Amino acid sequence: MMSIANIAEAQSITGQVTDSTGEAPLQGAIVSIEGLNRSVSTDRYGDYRITNVPSGTYSIIVDYVGAETVSNLITVPETGTTADFTIGADTRFLDNVLVVGSAAAQAGSINQQRAADNIRSIVDSDGLGNFPDTTVADTLARVPGLSIVTDQGEGRYVSIRGINTDLIATSINGVRTPSPEDRRGVLLDGVPSDLLDGIEVQKSLTPDLDADSLGGIINLKTISAFDRKSQFLRAKIEGQWNEITRELSPKATFTYSNIFNDNFGVAISANYQDRRIEAHNNEIGEFDFDNGIAYLNDDYEHRWYDLTRERFGLVANFDWRVNANTDLYLRTLINNYVDDEVRNKFEFRDLDDSEETEDGGIIAAGATTVPLNEVDAEVRVREETRNIQTIALGGSTSQDDWTFDYEVSYAFADEQDDNNHDVTFRFEDIQDDFPGTVTFDLSNPETPRISGTQSLLDAVYNPSNYDLDGLEREFSVNEDTEVSARFDISKESLLGNTPITWKAGVKFRDREKTRNEDFLFFEPDLNLANFARDSFIDNWRLANPQPTWPDPSLTQSLRSFNNPEDPDFDEESSFFDSNIADYVIDERILAGYAMGTFRFDKLTLVAGVRAEETDIDLEGRLVAEDDLSAIVTQFSDNYTNVLPSLNAKYAFNNKLIGRAAYYAAVVRPAFGEVAPFVEVNDDRDEAAVGNPNLDPFEADNFDLSLEYYPTELSVLSVGIFYKDIKNAIYGANFDIEDLPANIDVSNIPADLLNGDEGDTGEIEEISTFINVDDSEIFGIEFNYVQSLKDLHPALDGFLASANLTLSESESTLPDGREVPFRNQANTVWNVALGYDKGPWDLRISANFRSNNLDELIDPELDRTIDDRMLVEASAKYKVNDNLQLYLEGKNLTDEPEYYYFGSDNRMMQYDEFGTSWILGARYTF
Repeated sequence: MMSIANIAEAQSITGQVTDSTGEAPLQGAIVSIEGLNRSVSTDRYGDYRITNVPSGTYSIIVDYVGAETVSNLITVPETGTTADFTIGADTRFLDNVLVVGSAAAQAGSINQQRAADNIRSIVDSDGLGNFPDTTVADTLARVPGLSIVTDQGEGRYVSIRGINTDLIATSINGVRTPSPEDRRGVLLDGVPSDLLDGIEVQKSLTPDLDADSLGGIINLKTISAFDRKSQFLRAKIEGQWNEITRELSPKATFTYSNIFNDNFGVAISANYQDRRIEAHNNEIGEFDFDNGIAYLNDDYEHRWYDLTRERFGLVANFDWRVNANTDLYLRTLINNYVDDEVRNKFEFRDLDDSEETEDGGIIAAGATTVPLNEVDAEVRVREETRNIQTIALGGSTSQDDWTFDYEVSYAFADEQDDNNHDVTFRFEDIQDDFPGTVTFDLSNPETPRISGTQSLLDAVYNPSNYDLDGLEREFSVNEDTEVSARFDISKESLLGNTPITWKAGVKFRDREKTRNEDFLFFEPDLNLANFARDSFIDNWRLANPQPTWPDPSLTQSLRSFNNPEDPDFDEESSFFDSNIADYVIDERILAGYAMGTFRFDKLTLVAGVRAEETDIDLEGRLVAEDDLSAIVTQFSDNYTNVLPSLNAKYAFNNKLIGRAAYYAAVVRPAFGEVAPFVEVNDDRDEAAVGNPNLDPFEADNFDLSLEYYPTELSVLSVGIFYKDIKNAIYGANFDIEDLPANIDVSNIPADLLNGDEGDTGEIEEISTFINVDDSEIFGIEFNYVQSLKDLHPALDGFLASANLTLSESESTLPDGREVPFRNQANTVWNVALGYDKGPWDLRISANFRSNNLDELIDPELDRTIDDRMLVEASAKYKVNDNLQLYLEGKNLTDEPEYYYFGSDNRMMQYDEFGTSWILGARYTF
């Protein structure tokens, strides 16, 4: 046994673990010294370092799931030694990585998960290409415990264990990613998975990680030249065909990496995609609930979206191994996303004005006949540009038992809606000239049917009956910038025969979030007959006749309305809406931590504490509409959180691992919740306001899990988790007389709070955000991965995987009402079956997410996202060692997306996107 007194006599063993060719480094291999309590796992470059080893001869054992265990005798002199290992003599080699395909993805993920000191899930670099994923969110939907929210059929937001995207953290190479929207959650539909080398999902936090996550941290890892040991060059090209658009959308990716002079690495990856999307949509604006009956009391809409999403991404990473002790790096990512969208809307308005039905509304079930008063035909032409940029400069220096890590980073995101226009034509007072009735049949809530008096319907579909109601021009920018710096120091030591890693560090983050919206409103005298489409849309998928749409190519001429001197310019409304929602937020976080990693014989403990001090300054505007003036208003807050953490890992044997974890977390309110903004509706009787008095989420998080690795490429795991959450934030609506005292409405103009209804308007209802007392989430996770040849030799090449997350949640609102935690899906599961042998790699998978609460409205009418199951498949064929062809299918069952009010027979939104097919080729030089 070695004592603290003779540590100085100990040496280090360093080395690298690669595949059988010596070309592909393997991450997650466990390297141990037989007879000593020493074991480490290899990093992403396959490197390992074992310190405090006395001089002598030892048997070094390397264990990697998917390959035979390797052991070699190593003599350690007084100066230390280097020992490299190659494993997997029977593996195939392609693309400079170990077994490209489904088997490689399983092997890489299993090994990294097994070696981790905390609870995490891994998507290995090979796993990124196993399915037809357009975005990073699509990929993450198959990770145990994760689910996604889609937009236009593409994965956009990710939740971990039902915790929504605003309450989890997203990083790129460890650098916190800002959000181009007015929230903290990061849009992942703009980031193509082809730019990444792997994804880590950390479900329990250690003290050296930022503590601003209730669900966990998603870390997107980009490529490095040292991921391989020689030059690498790959090109990928594909086309995607959708049954609705009936067009081929191109996509191309190029990746290059090389190492110069054995110590300087360059890795570059570029990606481009131009994808056309069409969506056919029904929407209902609002329901009322009275005497057990729900009444449609607002509007019913047909929508048709025609958009093109253009994505460009560039990664350029540079690594310099200065000497044996110091590594430096520069990591950069540029991501550009352009959403060029035309939204056509045909809206049956003010249905609550009808006098023919009880309470003036249309009953939600069955068919009801009513007079029709008002219809809108609208087109919105929008070009939204989003950018995400990250730059990180840092390094690591080791000296004896000490390691110093340092990094400065810059991250920027913005969202620009520049030169957008929204044109609305209105057919009003219909009953005066066209008496008659219309029947709304909501028997099938997803696709309601409309019928009625023919002369009335003819008038509704006649464009000459629609006069321009308003022209809106929008120029808006959201920006989010974060600059951070961190310094970490760690020391390897021994207590008896127990290795201990002591670690401490500091980090400073300075973040600025701004929103600036500018509007121009005009009311020229125009008629839809001069702007209507002269032909119908191909492949119309909804039940009712295709409406009369304004033609976006003709309404483009209305962009000439941009002069505030124009006699049709609405100066007061333009000034009001251009100022009242603007804000600036400056947030500064200073953090420090101390922790220790204790590696006993079978038990590993990671324990420590982190402290974070938050300073936040908020700036909004008080707008006076009558004299066109705006006054800056300011708020500020400061608080400190002390956040302990403990992760335990116990190896019962080399196949069975138990884990337990506790960590405290703090999540600051979303910017759009805490910002001192005001948004007022057109009738000036409702307002939405931010709440600068919100407290941050605070949570105690507990995990317990068991992992069993029975055979090669197999794992069976089960885990339970519990989260005790304070100060959860929900949106809430209040009548003005019932508004809580801590809701600040000082930014609402006095003439709107106290005005005369019908003149300037008078605010009657406030929508805002509130803290609730207590919330709880409890869940259980199952994960199963199996190489089926272990069950029978005839199944060689077959792979199966399945995971299931079941959870229950509860939040108590101020009025005592108990609701599920926001966006908490109680059931999430994935199943996949694959075949990977010879030239073929085949996969079919299904992903399911149960319904979940999206927005609080009323106990019977809360906005809910319906459950959804997506089925996908892929077939890949290796022509030779360089060329691979593939065919993939997305949304094979043509699953729609559906939102409803409280019950699934009260439709809020219904979208169809169709099935897509992808044909492509990948060539490695």
